[in-house]
Amino acid sequence: MHTRGYVGNIYVNNDNVGTMTDIKRLNLVLGIVAAVILISSCAAFAYTLIPQGDASKVIVNGMDFSWDDISEDYESVSFEAGDLEFEGVALDQIIIDSGIQDCADYEYKFVGADGYEKDVGWEDVETAYLALEDKMVVFPGLTKSFWVRDLITIDIVCENC
Repeated sequence: MHTRGYVGNIYVNNDNVGTMTDIKRLNLVLGIVAAVILISSCAAFAYTLIPQGDASKVIVNGMDFSWDDISEDYESVSFEAGDLEFEGVALDQIIIDSGIQDCADYEYKFVGADGYEKDVGWEDVETAYLALEDKMVVFPGLTKSFWVRDLITIDIVCENC
């Protein structure tokens, strides 16, 4: 059925409009596409919540450091970063103790149990701490987006080696 003319103050011309069945099909297809996108997004988010490693230790340059050993073997200090107070240990000594030579020649990748990772240079590592209670690396000179919670590995990033 084709309709032309005014309905109230609105001109109606549905010569090119499909039937109601076509509109229902389009709505069904759009609904299915939206559901697929929603399910995919939820699955991707859920994957990020799955722990990727053992948060009871930190692997630095292939060497295991348990959080308990770090708190016992290294001097604990209080420090402030981002208007917060922490208790932790200086990170640079742990990296040196892992056997890395010429530490300033490298960048370092910090990876959390959730897969979150950040790369920083030695100049930032020298001023960083491992916050013991939160099991995270804190860089007082960088924004909080560089802090990695539930730290599980510290890897060398070496582009020219």
